[in-house]
Amino acid sequence: MNRTNTNAFYKLTSAPHPSPLPRWGEGGVRGQSRAWKKNYHICINLYLKKMLYLIFVLMFGFLGIKCAAPKEEVKTYPKDYVHPLTKINLEKVFSESRGLEVLEENATTAYDYYRGGVQEKEEGERLMKESRWAEARTHLEKSNRFLRVVIKYLPEDEPSRNVYGDQMVIFLPNLLIADNGLKLVTVYGNMSDDDGAAEAKGDAKHYLAESLKSVKTEWAYEIKKGLEAELPRK
Repeated sequence: MNRTNTNAFYKLTSAPHPSPLPRWGEGGVRGQSRAWKKNYHICINLYLKKMLYLIFVLMFGFLGIKCAAPKEEVKTYPKDYVHPLTKINLEKVFSESRGLEVLEENATTAYDYYRGGVQEKEEGERLMKESRWAEARTHLEKSNRFLRVVIKYLPEDEPSRNVYGDQMVIFLPNLLIADNGLKLVTVYGNMSDDDGAAEAKGDAKHYLAESLKSVKTEWAYEIKKGLEAELPRK
């Protein structure tokens, strides 16, 4: 072995060899224990963060699926199907439109006018029960005014109509005017106004026929019987 190689060998063999076990207190058993604990806590924190993230993803994903679920389809009926009074009646129409009072000057949509018309009708019928005929007439006529605005844009009656989001309501503007007409015949009769009663009856017959063109109800046939029972005054 020449001198150059000997010196190189000496450098390799004489270089300090790293100890496989660090000295105590300087990376030894205690140091390794601290490092292990530190890594353990890091892993636990990462695991918990991932689990929380997964829970949030699943939770919001579920809510998203629920919100994005397709709306329930509107049920269709045979052409000559007659909706029973148990399903479509005046009390149900009243209950669907109760709540914040609709003022004529604040109504902006067809449904606002529809609710306003129903609310005025309910008040008019309440006053009829108290025999307050003049006040009842005012509210029933105002109800008709609201409902005629609705018919201008939505002329057909429907057993149910989507008015906002997934909110469905019984939608019968023509039938409501017909029913108002029948009630006004009674009101005008008690006010000894035969001309008013005759006009109300004529309006009721017209709007009843319009309602029956698009949807048939037991309620409508009851109104028809009521109008037929109103004999002309002599």
